[in-house]
This record gives sequence, C-alpha cells and structure tokens, in this order.
Amino acid sequence: MIITYGFLYLFGFAMSFDTPGSANDPKAWLTRLWIFMPMVLMVVILILAFMAFYSGHYKQSALLGSLFPISGLVFYAWLFVTSVSTIKKFKEENAREAEDARLYPIEKYLRPVEGGTDTIIVFPNRIVAYRHYQGTDIPWAGPLGDLNDTRDTIVFKRSTDTKINFEDLPLFMDDKGRKFTDVYHVR
Repeated sequence: MIITYGFLYLFGFAMSFDTPGSANDPKAWLTRLWIFMPMVLMVVILILAFMAFYSGHYKQSALLGSLFPISGLVFYAWLFVTSVSTIKKFKEENAREAEDARLYPIEKYLRPVEGGTDTIIVFPNRIVAYRHYQGTDIPWAGPLGDLNDTRDTIVFKRSTDTKINFEDLPLFMDDKGRKFTDVYHVR
C-alpha cells in the first residue's frame, strides 16, 4: 500500500504544478502536504507494528497492522465518494450548459472591414469573444468579456491584447440589424 500510494502521490505531485501559478500558491503547497500525510502515517504505523512484533507484543502488532487495510479501505471509499460527487457535478454542469445552449443560441455581431469582417461572438455559456480580420491569415481572436448572470451586461476585458476597441463596439450589428451595444450594455 505504501509503495502504491507513493507512486500515486508522485504522479499527483507532478501534475499539481500544471495550473499556472501553483508553484508559488501556499494553498497548493498545503494541499500537497495534506495528501502526503497519509503516507507518513502509514510508515509510522508500520514501524510501530514491527517494533511491537519484535518486542513480543503480538496482539498490539496485529492491531497496528490492521490499520493498514482499514486506512486503505477508508481512503478508497473516500476516493469513490468524491469521484461520484465530481461526476454528478460534471453531469449537472453539462445539463446546465445544454439548457443554456437551447435557450441562448450563439449570437454573432459583424463589422465589415476592408477585405473581410470582424466578429463578436456571444456564446451560451456567457463568454463573449472576438475575431479580428487580418487578411487571408488566421484572424486574431480572444476574449472580449463576460456576460453577467442576467445576460444583459457585458464586462469588457480591458487588456492590451484585445484587438477590438471599446469605442468600436457600436459598429457591430447582427443579421437582424441590431447594434451590439443596443442589445447588451457594455461596461
């Protein structure tokens, strides 16, 4: 159990650095330490069980030795319960996204430019993105902002990477002739 848990911990430890900024995040290091503690406890219990066995306390050694399978069963039960709850949350999120896609289809607002078209896309999951025409090359694209919960206001992402200016937003229109800024308040 210790060896198996150790290998699982090493893989988990390596993967815990995948998120940007996790190397310097104190909460991430606390989580890594928290996940490492069962292995330390298992090693301590194993040492105590061997010490009890070699000193002739066989009953105490058997009790300490039984903590291994019990702790393993508790650990695997905890993994099972958390996996089931994670799958449940995942399915609920997928159902919510499917309902949002049904209620709020993708909206596109266009602005003609020389040789092509710039586009603002409002996705059902309340992400607002843009595509900036750059000739025949792949267009610039990125997030423009996020819709609020009531789906009437967009929080504009003011970034140097954003290729669509805040002042240009009224120039975008959908296929029904509605201006982007008439449909959504932008702040």
